[in-house]
Amino acid sequence: MIHSNNKEIFYFKITKDYNNLFFFCLKNEKGNICLGSLPYTRKTDCQEGIKSVICNFKNGERFGVKRSPYGRYDVYLKAVNGEIIAVSADFYTKEEAINLIKNFKNLSLKTPVVDKTE
Repeated sequence: MIHSNNKEIFYFKITKDYNNLFFFCLKNEKGNICLGSLPYTRKTDCQEGIKSVICNFKNGERFGVKRSPYGRYDVYLKAVNGEIIAVSADFYTKEEAINLIKNFKNLSLKTPVVDKTE
């Protein structure tokens, strides 16, 4: 999906680890991970997590930026129930973290999903 404000292409990727837990990440066109999920025991729950991310991106109040113990900044996204859905990689400045949030405003259900579990 190309965003009108920054021309970046984002896509979701679903993976499974050696414990048979499912994860999703949101990557940019360069393949860098922008957000990563917590583990899911079922693939369908992981897919629902992606839909939840897309729905919650439109509500700026669901985002938060916090400073890590290492002095960097993380972006997190919460669902309606307050549960954290996804967390970003570390950023050196708070401004970088806030810019990440701005870049996601146009995600939609048409954002591609690459399933690496099949």
